[in-house]
Amino acid sequence: MSDIEEFYKSIMEEDKKSGSNISFKEIWAVVCEYVAYLWSKKIIVIICGVSFGILGLVYSLVRKVDYTSTYIFSIEGGSGGGASSFSSLSSLFGLGGGSMGAFSGDNLVELMKTRAMVEKTLLREVPDMEEKMNFMEYCLLVDSARVKCGEEEKKPDVVTICDVTFPLGQERKSFTRAQDSILMATAFELTKNISVAKNDKKLSFVTFSFVHGNEEFSKKFADAFVDEVSSFYVDTKTALSRKNIASFQKQADSIRREYDMALSSRAYYADENVNAARQVVGVQIQKKQTDIQILGTAYAEMIKNIEVLKLDLAKESPLIQIIQEPVLPLENNKMRKLKGLVGGGFLGGFLSCLALCGVCFLKNAMKEESHDNLPAEV
Repeated sequence: MSDIEEFYKSIMEEDKKSGSNISFKEIWAVVCEYVAYLWSKKIIVIICGVSFGILGLVYSLVRKVDYTSTYIFSIEGGSGGGASSFSSLSSLFGLGGGSMGAFSGDNLVELMKTRAMVEKTLLREVPDMEEKMNFMEYCLLVDSARVKCGEEEKKPDVVTICDVTFPLGQERKSFTRAQDSILMATAFELTKNISVAKNDKKLSFVTFSFVHGNEEFSKKFADAFVDEVSSFYVDTKTALSRKNIASFQKQADSIRREYDMALSSRAYYADENVNAARQVVGVQIQKKQTDIQILGTAYAEMIKNIEVLKLDLAKESPLIQIIQEPVLPLENNKMRKLKGLVGGGFLGGFLSCLALCGVCFLKNAMKEESHDNLPAEV
């Protein structure tokens, strides 16, 4: 056997010897000692448990309650069956082509996290309200932002929330600097309460949640926000298609006007030359008839193409299907009184027992140290 093997063997034997020094009886004696010590201090444990229970009860009463509005919806893009006909018609008339799928489901998820969408929603009218107002005024109302207006002395040249209002229907471009600042600050704070996530990358399901301290505001704002984002998403994705359809419709209306004018011109010319024997009259009438036929054929083809484009637009328009929407009462994080009382009492008792065990351990350690420092007997 080599020296290294003998060295390892000696270490293993020492570990076995040292491990066999602690017996179950000694462990049980230590546990009993700690239990007896805790029992002798039971008054302290009870006082700590009751105190923490009262604190837990008070916390459950004063804790701010937040209400969560949750939407689950799916995003389905268009089939894209008419993309080829759309592109060919666009190129034929010299209009913009390209893909209509500029936005995808992931873009919608990121769109719902932007402050711009929150600002647009804040300027919308609050539904089912006796007093007509937008969500910005409604937010200031539920947050009691103007509760101290009139109590404090007005300082000159200082603009406060009490001096700024947001009238319903006011255009965003006409906002003052103070209105812009308050609107942006409010939108920034509300954006923090928005959570958007895709449940699975392979699926098109999206979960949207909005949290606020007022239950009614949370529900109404979530409804308006989802509607605003959905409308903006669909309008943006189909903007090019609608623009091209409008351009085709404008050209069709122009051809229709020319067609009506040609019909009227032929009728007037025929009435003025009813009894004419000259051949030139027949030639002119034939020319106008030819113009009528050409314009009529062009108008019919244009109408047919517009209908094809509308069908393609319907196929490629995204569908946002609401699967689950929030209903009252909303989900909240309100803590029950019994839960706060029992939870606080349990936490206080546990912490007090832990602290007393630490005190007991320190006392035993100090006793052993003082015993070791005694002079040995001769």
